[in-house]
Amino acid sequence: MDSEMYDCLIYKRGNKTKEAKTIEFEIPNGMTCEEFKTICMRMAHALGYHENTVRDSFGNIADKNLQKDKKQLKLLFD
Repeated sequence: MDSEMYDCLIYKRGNKTKEAKTIEFEIPNGMTCEEFKTICMRMAHALGYHENTVRDSFGNIADKNLQKDKKQLKLLFD
């Protein structure tokens, strides 16, 4: 991906852990606020926040990829 066309949202863990040390999202220019909110929710999930906590904090949003993501997870874990 061309880094000039993307902004990055990066989380770096500061302590020693066996969990992910860096989580990075490349965010395309022109993203809407709703799309950015979805990215923030995904980051919260990636950091290990429980789904209910994320939903209580961010509220429900129309995620166009939600059903596709659920199908992919089902294929991964079945």
